[in-house]
Amino acid sequence: MELDNRTLLVVVTFSTAVQTAAMFYVWRMQLRERSVGLLTVGFALIAIGTALIAMRPMLPPILTIVTGNSLVIAGQAVCSLAICDFAGRPLSMTFPIWLAAFTAGILTIFTFASPNIGIRVIVLSILIPLSLLPAMLALYSAPPGPTRRTYWPVGIVLTFHCVFAIARSIATAVGGTPADFFASNAITAAWFLESFAAINLVSLGLILMISQRLQLELDRQASYDGLTGALNRRAFERIAEGEWSRAVRHDLPLSVLVLDLDRFKMLNDTHGHDAGDVWLKSFAELCRGLLRREDLLCRYGGEEFIALLPQTPVHAAMQVADRIRRSVEGMRISHNGTDIAVTVSIGVATWNETVTDLKTMIAAADRALYRAKAAGRNRVESSENL
Repeated sequence: MELDNRTLLVVVTFSTAVQTAAMFYVWRMQLRERSVGLLTVGFALIAIGTALIAMRPMLPPILTIVTGNSLVIAGQAVCSLAICDFAGRPLSMTFPIWLAAFTAGILTIFTFASPNIGIRVIVLSILIPLSLLPAMLALYSAPPGPTRRTYWPVGIVLTFHCVFAIARSIATAVGGTPADFFASNAITAAWFLESFAAINLVSLGLILMISQRLQLELDRQASYDGLTGALNRRAFERIAEGEWSRAVRHDLPLSVLVLDLDRFKMLNDTHGHDAGDVWLKSFAELCRGLLRREDLLCRYGGEEFIALLPQTPVHAAMQVADRIRRSVEGMRISHNGTDIAVTVSIGVATWNETVTDLKTMIAAADRALYRAKAAGRNRVESSENL
């Protein structure tokens, strides 16, 4: 059974229009995020372009050949722009414009000055991978983790689409193209069917990517303190329990620091809560710079923080704590033209046979912290000295 190429192209147009509506809906739901808006524009351009191509010969060639194909290439380039923006790899906003202008120029030459449908097919088949290359590079560069599991499948679909386009250009160069674009032709029919599948698969993949990022953002907001970027108490307790179990199971050292900025209420009363917020953010950033990647930093409440140090014995934890103390002592934060200094007191506790659970260890570090406060502040004390 032979498939009518015009009918196939109409199906591709309808499918792309549906995906455009879906992207528009997602854009509305995603607080009008720019990358999703660009995807909507890209799919719309492809839908309009394929609709114009399907109307050959009812409309003049300048619309059905030059404008239609240029819009399709521009739409794919805009989708590349959107994917790069979504993946954090900015692409020049002029990329779709220049590519569409180049496409229009080439098609004008081989439609009116030197008509040749074969060359047009070959050129368009080469421009498709060029328009999608930035998107594929952005998708394949996704770091290991959950994003890679959604980014790479979309990249694979786009890669297959580009390989199919190149194969089409080779087949056209070898086998030739019929004078009538919509005449029965296996290569063209296969191209339309593959395009239909690619549009739907890519659209589904992009929606999964958008949904995943929303979920990751919700997880981040549920796990991290909005001001300092440190773990919140609930997330810390959940993750720390796992570290505690691992330390007990494998008999590994585990230490905790309880850190409290000295006279912080006085800072807020004197310089205002904005100054206090600046200090809290700066303090959390300083701690992250001095702790290891596997260490956990939590804003436990107000100006109090907790740091959990896996595989760290008490003497090493004391060194880390004193390094933080000395760094805070030498730090100044400028706010409204005033340099503000703050110190920190730190209590340290380590898992041993007298510590039965994580809460007991934190309570021991908390007692050591109060000992540091009572001894004059800006000190580090260990629970082993209690």
